[in-house]
Amino acid sequence: MNKKVQVPAKENNSSIAFFFLFLYTAAIFTRLHEAFDTSQNWVLIQVFAIITLFFTFMSQRPLKLSSQHVMLFLLLPVIIISAVLNGYGMKGVTQSQLFIVSSVIPLFLYSSLLSTIKRHHIIMVVCIIATLFMVHNGHVQRNSVNGLGWSGTYYVGDGRIAYLGFFKDPNDIGMFLVMNLPLVGYFFTQSKKLGKLMSVCAFTALIYGIYLTDSRGTMLGAVALIALYLLITKGGTKLILFCVAVGPALATLIAARGGVSSDDASASGRLDAWYEGIHMLLSHPFFGVGMGNFVEWHSRTAHNSYVLISSELGFLGYCLWAGALFLTVIAGYYVVKNKTNLLDSYKKILTVNDTEDAMQLFKQELALASALFFSLVGFLITAFFLSRSYTLLLFVFLGMNMASHYRIIKSVPAFEDKFNTTRIFQAIGIGWGLMVMVYITLKVAL
Repeated sequence: MNKKVQVPAKENNSSIAFFFLFLYTAAIFTRLHEAFDTSQNWVLIQVFAIITLFFTFMSQRPLKLSSQHVMLFLLLPVIIISAVLNGYGMKGVTQSQLFIVSSVIPLFLYSSLLSTIKRHHIIMVVCIIATLFMVHNGHVQRNSVNGLGWSGTYYVGDGRIAYLGFFKDPNDIGMFLVMNLPLVGYFFTQSKKLGKLMSVCAFTALIYGIYLTDSRGTMLGAVALIALYLLITKGGTKLILFCVAVGPALATLIAARGGVSSDDASASGRLDAWYEGIHMLLSHPFFGVGMGNFVEWHSRTAHNSYVLISSELGFLGYCLWAGALFLTVIAGYYVVKNKTNLLDSYKKILTVNDTEDAMQLFKQELALASALFFSLVGFLITAFFLSRSYTLLLFVFLGMNMASHYRIIKSVPAFEDKFNTTRIFQAIGIGWGLMVMVYITLKVAL
């Protein structure tokens, strides 16, 4: 009887594809080309995305297709069907094209090309540098006579800082700053004296930037992220589960009391929008009211990413979106809480010829995965008070988490069990549990 020989997939980490991913990342986050009149209309981001995608398909191997990719790709027909059922015709095709550009492609590129820790480090440094640009520009805005920053943008409202592109909204700046806090923390733990000093300076700058956004939701997100870090790394499982269960209810009550708004009227309007969003879901349960149509049914946006996606794309859309998001979060949580078990499993796989360097490298991998997990937690918190279901930030960081998980699976194959069908249903269940808690709390608060 002939034995079937398994030939390992050919590996090739395309340097040219990663080079253009680097340019793509710098363009979408620093957006420096938009600061000059001669280049502000250049389509650099789209060009870099297309070139990166081309070289990824041509030379990056292996190309992985994960459950998260499939779920988000399946959102495309949901978006189209939802638009057709609600009488918006070709709008669904347009919206699905936008979703491909801002979500599906970035997720695929980052999850595929960040195949080494070094590559991850480079992209993370670009993200942190971009936050420092935003903070410095905001500092200039707040200290100028007319609120003009060096980027050519003015602060908004009563001095809330703004930047270029989709970062013209202070809330998006705040979300990005919060999501970068764990990355700065990671470099602090992995660096020597000079690196630690630079990390402390960067962390201080990010906290200052969060203050400059004057976004109560962002400030709450930063405090909650630090609290959750201490809870998850130091607390017991029962306490963590309890806090996760009551978290959505607590956040809803904070919003009801004006904790994330400048006045009671704004807080009341936010809760009304959440309540109306849930009623949109109940009246259009399977496909929702259509992507981008929330404001057609209500006078203001949802101000809650979970309510927004469920009301616009219904039960099916929310299952796919929440499934992809929380599946990645569950895997990241496992890494944070089970580093010792993963290290022991990896140690058993090592041969006698492997050195201590291999263990140190895997420890660094686990530390990186943990930092990226907390970045996603930062999104989960701030997204509770913002309508950012389709934001590019989510899918870039989702892809970064997935790339790290790929490498852990390569070292410890048993880790792949964290992405099986049972885990997918658990992730969807967590997403709907969050929505149920919001609904129950709204019934009590309103």
